[in-house]
Order: sequence, then structure tokens, then C-alpha cells
Amino acid sequence: MVSFQPFRGYVYNQEEIRTHGGLLTAPPYDVLTPSQRESYYQGHIHNFLHVDLGRVLPNDPSPMAWHDRSAKVLQDWLREKVLVRAPEPRFYIMETSWTHPITGERLIRHGIIGLLRLEVPGPSARVRLHEQTFSFHKMERLDLMLKTQAQLSPIFGFFPDQGDRLLKRLLGLASERDPEIIIVDGTGEGHRVYFLDNPGECQAISAALTETTVYIADGHHRYMTALNYRDEILERRRKAKLPPPPPSSALDHVMTYLCPMGDPGLCVLPTHRILKRLGMDNEELLGRLAPYADVRRLPYKDCGKADAVARLTAKLAEDSKKGLTVFGLFLADADFCCFVKVREKVKETIASEEPTKASLSSLDVSILTNVILVRALGLTEELMDDPDCISYVSQVGEALNLVDGGDRAAFILNPTSLADILKVTEAGFVMPRKATYFYPKVMNGLVTNIVDPMETVPGSQALESPAKTAC
Repeated sequence: MVSFQPFRGYVYNQEEIRTHGGLLTAPPYDVLTPSQRESYYQGHIHNFLHVDLGRVLPNDPSPMAWHDRSAKVLQDWLREKVLVRAPEPRFYIMETSWTHPITGERLIRHGIIGLLRLEVPGPSARVRLHEQTFSFHKMERLDLMLKTQAQLSPIFGFFPDQGDRLLKRLLGLASERDPEIIIVDGTGEGHRVYFLDNPGECQAISAALTETTVYIADGHHRYMTALNYRDEILERRRKAKLPPPPPSSALDHVMTYLCPMGDPGLCVLPTHRILKRLGMDNEELLGRLAPYADVRRLPYKDCGKADAVARLTAKLAEDSKKGLTVFGLFLADADFCCFVKVREKVKETIASEEPTKASLSSLDVSILTNVILVRALGLTEELMDDPDCISYVSQVGEALNLVDGGDRAAFILNPTSLADILKVTEAGFVMPRKATYFYPKVMNGLVTNIVDPMETVPGSQALESPAKTAC
């Protein structure tokens, strides 16, 4: 049973919103380049990135020393009323208007922010995770949460919405009231936030979601961090002989943005793999691919680099519709890009090795990980867990720029579909890390949740016996 409840969130005060608007918000911590981070820092002293991803200073004693500064900044903002708390529990209805980065289409995505009751991942959980996580990110986010005692960034989830009933309800509720927050952020996306604090309407929203399943789209690290934070606080209170938190404690919940699955603005982009280092030259790399895939070179001299890349991406999309497993490949110091088609015999062999995992092993991202990166190129699990070895971007142009700028190689993928995400999670599997890139991201700073373990979440069913979370 899913419990999704209104809460007393913190938002920027109206004067800050009117005066500075989009200068206050920032994307999640893990999608920003160093230059983008600096732009947000310099944009405004109250930009939320000063809390969620502070600067690392030359004399810092450790890479996470900025967490202490973030905690102080947050406390200063609370004391100075830069961030103000809602007087009563409420939901936050969101409208995000954005431009598709590939098609150029203008879209609107609808969602709602509330508190989602945490569940330990497992076959019976109604909150489903679909991809693996990185150890360092969970450790870093846990330390930041322990210092700030806050959920700074909402989890992004989606849910099946039969007949678009909840989507229509959200649209109707938004049409009946004026938005309390209207901003255009630094990426050009528009955000309207409507406050829903009528108890009857809030109860109806909660009731409509009770029997659904929530699929985590974005924020797997933050979800696991919320579970780990709960375990850590419970253990600290036990050791200090403090009273245990009450049933339905705020500690058992995580701030979450939910979007109906049928919303036209719900979009999944591909996540391309950037190999930052590789102990082999281009010819050896291509030779290692040969037993598994047919590799065709597209020389830049024939039609120009831009046209070759455009032809490559068009071919990837075209062949994906035919059910083929295909990738693009950019190499450092090469005067060509490559079209990589995995042989059907290889796919059949992979499927026969684990026939019960066909929904997972047949995915492009799984084949790239398990066949190309592991078997062909010899990457270990440790290397694939290392952000200094592999990074991820959603735009082909950005991937090409990184390779031109010194990274070793980039593999270009087609996006994973929503249908595939459901198929894999319902079968009880998880995809490789960064299998999806839901776009646009939910901006940080629109709503913040300060976690008081002794505060209850009205309307939420208590967890009967919270299990220890596996990190």
C-alpha cells in the first residue's frame, strides 16, 4: 500500500520569488558540469546550489567539508526567513513547461510533491527502483543529510494512472487556483507551483494513490540515502537512550515528486557512456569489439563531422525501431565515428545464459554494459562504480565535446522505454547504473523538507517493523 501525504514544506519567501525568481533554483547535484555549477553560484547568493552542492575550497580538510558550510547556510536562511514553512500540511502541484532537446517540441509536464512512505526495496514493495546506484554518491548524500537534517531534492517517481484520472484531477485543481510560484529557471524551463492545503482535497489525492505502484524515475541515490538516514538516526537515538520516533514519523518518509505515467510531458532521454580512461588504443578497442558486433566506420572527411554524427544518430533511431541493438561510438583522436551493431547470435547467447532474466538482459543498456564494457573491454565492477572512470550525459553533442576535450571514448545509446522500465521492475530486476535520463529534472529549491524524527506525518500508516536497509 502506497502512502503519499501532504506536508509542511519550506519554500522561498514571496519577496525572494518576486525579486529573483529563477536565480534561486538549480538542477539536481549530479547533472551539472563545473562551469554550470559556477554559473549558479554566481547567479545569486540564495541560489539553492549553495546548500545542495557547495563549493570545494582549496584549504578544505576533506572533499565533503563543504557539508558543514551547507548546514550553516541552510540554518541562516531559516533564521532569516529566506525559506519559510507552510502553516499547514499541503501538496504542491507542479507544472513544468519545457522544450524537447531533440525534437524542439514545447511540452508541459504535471506532477505533485508530497511525502512518500519509505519501503525497503524488494519483491513485495510498492515503491520500485529500476537501476543500480553508486557507492560514493550514497555515502556523500548521507553525510550531507546528516549535517543538514533535510531532504533538499525530491525523488522523481511516476505511477500508472488508469484513464488519466489523477492527471485530470491535478489539471482541474490547478485551474481553480492561482499559482503561488511562477518562475523561469536558468535553463529556460517555466515552473508554476500551486499550493493544495484543503484537507478534503488532499485526502482524495492520497486515497487515489493508495493502491498504485510508484516507480522511481530519478533519485535512486536519494531514495536509498533516505532509508540509510532513517537507519542511522534510529541507531544514534538507541545508543543515546533517547525515545524512539513515533509511529508514522517524518523519518519514515521521503519528499517525492510524482507524475502520472500518461502525462504527455513525461520523457525519457538516453544516457550516453563516457569512458574517461582506457588502457588501449583505438585499433585495439575496435578489435575487441569485433567478436561481438559489426562495426562500420563513418569517416568525417566524406561528408563533414557534423553530417556524419547526424547520420549516425538517425541510423541508431531507425534501427532501434527494427528491434536491432545498435550503438554509436566516438573515439579520441579519430577522424571517424562508428556505427556498432551487436550480432543477433551474441544476443541469443546472452539470453540463453540467463533465460529467466530476458526482460533485463535484452535491453540495449544491459548489452552495452555486460557485453561491450565487461566482456569486450574488460571493465570490472569496481571500475563501473568509479565516477572517475565512467561519466554520463544525455546529449550527443555533449558526448562528442567531451571526447574532443580529452576523454577516451563515448558510447551513444537509444533511450530506454517506459514499457521496458515497467517490465524489468515488475520482474524484480534492476538495470545497470544510469540506465535512464528522465527529462527535465525536477528543480531543487522549489520545495524543501526539514526532517524532524519526532514529528508525525498525519494520514500515513505506520511502518510496523522497519527492516534494516541494505546499503
